[in-house]
Amino acid sequence: MGEEAFGSAFGEALERRGVSLAWLHQRLVDRGHPVSPAALSYWRSGRSQPERGTSRDALVEIERLLHVDPGSLTSRLGPSRRPGPRPAERTLRELFAETPGLEDALHALGFIGLYDEVVETIRHVTVDVDADGRTGAMQVRAALRARHDDARRTPLIMTMDESGQMAQFVPIAGCSLGRQVIDVQSRVYATELLLDHPMAKDETALYELAVDLPEPIKDTHIDQYVVRRVSELLVWVRFDPAHRPAHVERYTQVGDHETVERLDLGGGCGAHAMARGFGPGMLGVRWSW
Repeated sequence: MGEEAFGSAFGEALERRGVSLAWLHQRLVDRGHPVSPAALSYWRSGRSQPERGTSRDALVEIERLLHVDPGSLTSRLGPSRRPGPRPAERTLRELFAETPGLEDALHALGFIGLYDEVVETIRHVTVDVDADGRTGAMQVRAALRARHDDARRTPLIMTMDESGQMAQFVPIAGCSLGRQVIDVQSRVYATELLLDHPMAKDETALYELAVDLPEPIKDTHIDQYVVRRVSELLVWVRFDPAHRPAHVERYTQVGDHETVERLDLGGGCGAHAMARGFGPGMLGVRWSW
């Protein structure tokens, strides 16, 4: 058995249940398993399979949601083809395996990995949720450090939804956009972010950009994944005063382990999750109305 056997079983289970990948994605998010729509699509097509501990946990929930016998999908998984290098490298290889097209897109832009020229040291992400519970954009501010002289470029990656729509990167300060690659089949969109000027080794630079979504979404979570350790990672969600959530929590996922902490809005309308010396892993905020 292998990825094709799993993909066939997964696709048949979806058809018998009569649901779409979009439906399944939203139910997984609601239950704390934020598997991307692109990853679900790759699993169904047999191009990849769940590999990380968090993905395997999501598969158990998928079996419940699709009303199939426990283990009927997990038993179809083929052996992992991953070697076992250092944690940061292993995580990058997992990203390549779970998102077919990502590695090719990077190579098309002249990158080998995500941090060829610069490394990210600080990332701050801000999201505003309107009175209807919708999010239309994300603001990102980050600090980068040059790995060598004349460093200036870094890749930005986004996956498109099932309809082929994709978010737009909008430079605000300290940067501009260069070449781009769009792989419709794998739904990967990649572009190069160009800092305002080349840096000397170990020099730092800041940039700010917005990520405009193709249409507002009603997700009840926002999280950020870092492939390697960063000095500081911050996720800040700002709710409309007219529509404050009933429950908010901070969560981290590192390897197979998840930690959750309830957040109290008090008299305010914002909630944030911040971690120092964090990664590889995921940090996020989720809520319910």
